[in-house]
Amino acid sequence: MQHETRISADYNPATSVLRERVILVTGATGGIGSVVCRQLAASGASVVLLDKELKALEHLYDKIVEDGNPEPAIYPMNLEGATFDHFPEVAQRIQEGMGRLDGLLHAAATLGKPAPLELYDMESWYRTLQINLNAPFMLSRACIPLLRQSDQASVLFTSDHSGRNGAPYGGAYAVSNAGIEGLMRVLAAEMADTTNVCVNSIDPGVVATSLRAQAYPFENPFELTRPEQVAGAFVRLMGPDGRDFHGQSLTVEPCETATS
Repeated sequence: MQHETRISADYNPATSVLRERVILVTGATGGIGSVVCRQLAASGASVVLLDKELKALEHLYDKIVEDGNPEPAIYPMNLEGATFDHFPEVAQRIQEGMGRLDGLLHAAATLGKPAPLELYDMESWYRTLQINLNAPFMLSRACIPLLRQSDQASVLFTSDHSGRNGAPYGGAYAVSNAGIEGLMRVLAAEMADTTNVCVNSIDPGVVATSLRAQAYPFENPFELTRPEQVAGAFVRLMGPDGRDFHGQSLTVEPCETATS
């Protein structure tokens, strides 16, 4: 079992702690992603919202602007169908439009089809690894040159206990999370000492999201941790208050009350 470090989500940053910072978030409209994006913007960041559905992105954009926060940027992209050629374009457009990149949060994920490996559907296997592992690698690779230019940059991979503990029947989802942990450790080792880029992975725990509902359809979501109770840990790690963490597999300690 991989060693994990606990990180509290009880975090209330100063309003301008991320002012003039640019942070790219994949899976931006998801259950956790959308809450984190709004909190990043509330902390002063210019957030680049990347997800596959334009209407959902536009809705999140409107929410952030209505909150009186810095105007975000929208980047519609379906990670499942993206090839390596698409990812350098993301970095190029951020550089041209925003002039910098200070953070990369990988929050996009798909469940796949939980099943024994000997019976696992091959199409689902490739699709799940493409979204959960290949895309984070390719996007990170494309963004590293921009992140190196920042005085304080962060790369944060969203993970899961199934990848750290080898959960049976987790299939491609568990395997992709195990790959994410390996990717995080390699990248962290390469970024250490020679760059200002902090690299970590984070397991938010059991949170009421659509992904969780897909895996456990009979579970009562009102008995689970809310996204607002874990988002603070993500925000902390994307800013200067998270600089003490590098190369660590982190697990969130939810705050008692949900904050927007």
